Amino acid sequence: MKSGEAEPDFPGKRFISEPVIDLRYEIEVLAEPGDVWPWILQMGYHRAGWYIDAWWDKLIQEQFWPRVVPKEARGTYQAPANRILSEYQTLSLGDIVPDGPPGTAFFEVVGIEPNRLLLLFATSHFNYMAPRFVYRTRWAPTGAFCWAFVLSERSIGRTCLTSWWQAEVRPVAVARVLRPLLAVVDRAHQREILRGIKKRVERAHVRVRARR
Repeated sequence: MKSGEAEPDFPGKRFISEPVIDLRYEIEVLAEPGDVWPWILQMGYHRAGWYIDAWWDKLIQEQFWPRVVPKEARGTYQAPANRILSEYQTLSLGDIVPDGPPGTAFFEVVGIEPNRLLLLFATSHFNYMAPRFVYRTRWAPTGAFCWAFVLSERSIGRTCLTSWWQAEVRPVAVARVLRPLLAVVDRAHQREILRGIKKRVERAHVRVRARR
């Protein structure tokens, strides 16, 4: 954001009225917004994935999550795509973007502006945010979160890609515990997502220019 500009509103503020978690990250991609957009459209579980290339992603998917939540809720690891997948290039309001096998965690598309914004909303993830025994107590987490991917052109051939999400979490005590933990874990997670997108977009952009 340039000096003197007003702080932008969260794109999903109509879905999250009282956010207790607010995390935003950005990266500059050396390409036009239209070059980044196809990679955003195809994200999701067993679609293009989330572009996390770090060694720990597969370890977490195969070893950590099955010990915390039912194994069937996490499904199987699939490496993120390194190309545009034509079968996942159409999204509309109300469409589902999976974050796990059918019937588990998923997002709903609640906002979409081509080459500018993809807005995802979810409540299902709270069913898998704690060990199973917790859900038999008053500490069972509930709530909702909204995740925005925002593209803005900084100059010709330069795009600012922002990943920004807010969440409502109940009970309040659970939110207080989750907030500092997420601030650490999510920073690493989101950084890899953005780096993964940047790497793929710029690599594809170089190949296109080389063919011209």
